[in-house]
Amino acid sequence: MTSLFGTSGIRGSAKDFLDNQFCFDIGRTFAVFLLKFGQRGKVAVGRDTRISSSRIKDAFSRGVQRENYEVLDQGIVPSPAMNYILIADPSYAGSCMITGSHIRSDFNGLKFFAFKEEILKKHEKEIEKIYNRIKGRVPYKTKVTKTKKEGKALYFYQRMLLGLANSPFPRWKAVVDASNGCQSKIMPEILKELGLEVKTINCNPKPEKFIARDTETEEAVKDLQKKVKSGKADLGVAFDGDGDRVVFVDEKGNFLPGDYSGSLIAKYSQAKVIVTPINTSQVIEKIGKKIIRTKVGSPYVVETMKKRKASFGFEANGGGFSSEVMLSRDGGSVTIKILNLLKEKRKRLGELMNALPKFFLYRTKVDCPTKLNSTIIKEAKNKFRGVKIETIDGLKIWQNSSSWILFRPSSNAPEFRVFVEAKTKKEAEDLGKKGIAFVKSFIK
Repeated sequence: MTSLFGTSGIRGSAKDFLDNQFCFDIGRTFAVFLLKFGQRGKVAVGRDTRISSSRIKDAFSRGVQRENYEVLDQGIVPSPAMNYILIADPSYAGSCMITGSHIRSDFNGLKFFAFKEEILKKHEKEIEKIYNRIKGRVPYKTKVTKTKKEGKALYFYQRMLLGLANSPFPRWKAVVDASNGCQSKIMPEILKELGLEVKTINCNPKPEKFIARDTETEEAVKDLQKKVKSGKADLGVAFDGDGDRVVFVDEKGNFLPGDYSGSLIAKYSQAKVIVTPINTSQVIEKIGKKIIRTKVGSPYVVETMKKRKASFGFEANGGGFSSEVMLSRDGGSVTIKILNLLKEKRKRLGELMNALPKFFLYRTKVDCPTKLNSTIIKEAKNKFRGVKIETIDGLKIWQNSSSWILFRPSSNAPEFRVFVEAKTKKEAEDLGKKGIAFVKSFIK
């Protein structure tokens, strides 16, 4: 059976994998899936700003229409807006976001929402079964009605974020960097409406300007750091291309990883149980709450939050999950919650961050054929010995009580990632460079 899903959604080469026939078939598949689970109504479709997204959206929509579902085109929208529309308007049976998230711009993907939340792994398996049964049976060149356009997803999402804010805020200066993606227009407008003075960089949502930003690396926000310092701003806010991940820069231009923004929200929230994947910083274990670790990927976080009745979860990439908002990753609500926290505590972002225990993270990746993944994991276990091993996802080896290295192949792309955390920057960098050099030694 063809396996379609990676860590989060379906992703692959826009040209070689996500061709028109595949996207048409997966559109039919999603419609059949919705019908099987009694989800009747309209289907909302949105997209990011990649060059290939418009074509993929059209082919997918044709497939959905072929199964007699009405499709409403939401245009360029943040991914979380495609979840929230199901909560705000029950006339929608399901929704799909055409996005490759942070991966390279010539790749793309599809992310599905149903039952008012991001679909779970069990739903992915059902979609794969349906796809394998119906793929290729109907040719792509099928006559369909023209897709209607509307702006409900953006409207509902904007109203939700404004309602979440403890406004009015002080006249803070903020710099927004949206990767020329889906948050380029909406987030600057929201922050201005909330009383902030807003400057922007990379907020031009044109396909040729799209930035494939990996929010887990400090290098991705260097321009924002410079802009915050030169403009004497109170904070910088950086989104990935589809707007479901966000990271911050403090008033001194320091990068605030998603682990720390997530831990700040968790620390001061009413949540007693926090859900986070295996690759996030150990700083979360220091806030005095029950922490549950999962595999890497938003569906795993959502599933565990539901099982354990947790109200908040987060990922290292800056994605946050708030059950009172919606059960999918959202950079917008994380941004509002950080602003609420700054107002409540009457402190600057750097002050809040410095109150947390300090660990140093080193994250890097390399293109790697998937056929090498198992060999690298096996050999890493022999070479990098430590005091404890965790195999929730990939291979995490604790060198001592405060430093660890994680070897983990990506499920979304032919990449291999190495994550390291330690008490000093040098220790983290040295171990990280040793780890990635080890991975590269297997790649010809």
